[in-house]
Amino acid sequence: MNLRCGLVSLVGLALSGCAPGSGAIDLEEAGDDASEALREPVLADGEHPEVGIITSEKGYCTGTLVGRRTVLTAAHCFDFSSTTISMSAPPLGTFTITGKDGKKVSVPYHRARADAYIWEVGFDLGIAQLDSEISATSATPATIAEEWVDSDDTLTVYGYGRSGPKCKTSGQLHKFKAEIAMPEGLWERVTCPGDSGGPYFETGTSEIVATVKGDGLGVEWVADAVKHRDWILENIDASEWGELNEY
Repeated sequence: MNLRCGLVSLVGLALSGCAPGSGAIDLEEAGDDASEALREPVLADGEHPEVGIITSEKGYCTGTLVGRRTVLTAAHCFDFSSTTISMSAPPLGTFTITGKDGKKVSVPYHRARADAYIWEVGFDLGIAQLDSEISATSATPATIAEEWVDSDDTLTVYGYGRSGPKCKTSGQLHKFKAEIAMPEGLWERVTCPGDSGGPYFETGTSEIVATVKGDGLGVEWVADAVKHRDWILENIDASEWGELNEY
């Protein structure tokens, strides 16, 4: 399940951008480049209806509804670029979920916020302000955890990326999940192209502690939602008022 892409720094070496086969995954792409063999993912189409697919001109990522009109994803899904365009222009993309009732809901967006600093490898977070609200009958927004889980807890990550050995299965657009033990699980390869921006929930809850970012030199890095909780909440508030990128 991950877009193995983002910003990585190590001993003064900064790597920016995406490796071959990374980046937002093209909806028609079925390429073979992938990471090393992964565990077989678990299908989770009926779980967490607030987790959906967010598209851009480059393809798609995974995103999570965190407000009635606000989606949390990865900054690199927006090419690390905050953008506001006229409502009369074609949208930047759409966010699509399968709601609690099993019906698909798709909403366009014209504003996106994407901040990342090259020396903060955990900061690859993006916000999309949807053009209209998603109703409570379709999905309940996830929340941002106030603190990291304990060392004996687990996280469950969700995403719409590729699946199977070496991430070669694509084009199905199913939601998958993987449960990982803390803290060793963060160093295991459990995501594939298309999962970027997907949430790491504290298992059994709808509290996001991190999002899928990418890997650096074989290590699974995550975007730390707890560390950047204030930034996320500030932008959720602006988005819910329809004012993302105005301040």
